[in-house]
Amino acid sequence: MAGGKGTRLSPEKPLLEVCGTPMILRVYSFARSLTDEVYVATIKGHVVDEKLGRLLKVVYTDGRGYEEDVVQAVRTVGFPALVLPSDTPFLSWDDVKPLFECKSSICTLLSRGRFVGVSLWRSDNLRDYSSVEVEKEVINVNTPDDLAKANILCKERIL
Repeated sequence: MAGGKGTRLSPEKPLLEVCGTPMILRVYSFARSLTDEVYVATIKGHVVDEKLGRLLKVVYTDGRGYEEDVVQAVRTVGFPALVLPSDTPFLSWDDVKPLFECKSSICTLLSRGRFVGVSLWRSDNLRDYSSVEVEKEVINVNTPDDLAKANILCKERIL
């Protein structure tokens, strides 16, 4: 998912660098470690579409909001679908593995009690929904402070 308005940080948020690499490419690389079928969901004309649309498989959404765009994107690409926001640059298999162990139609990740936008969709049955908690903090870059924190973690070689 990479087509938001970026009101808290910047519309170019997916292209902002963490550890010297645009966040969206870090997330894309992680997704490619899991499957060859990786799509970037964005809106037409978004900076991500303009900069990367020719390089990556793109699914266009209407830009109505995160939840609505996720539903539209997963219905377009089909099921199962793992949704990874472009502002979660340090995702690992250990972070998403609990979603694959979840048996609900829609399983969403909670990190320390907070939704981070990562979810696994086996169908679009919105009534069969579970939240899966992980104890590790999943870094979600939404503010300038979050971006600075992510880059400090790189320098400290924690991640």
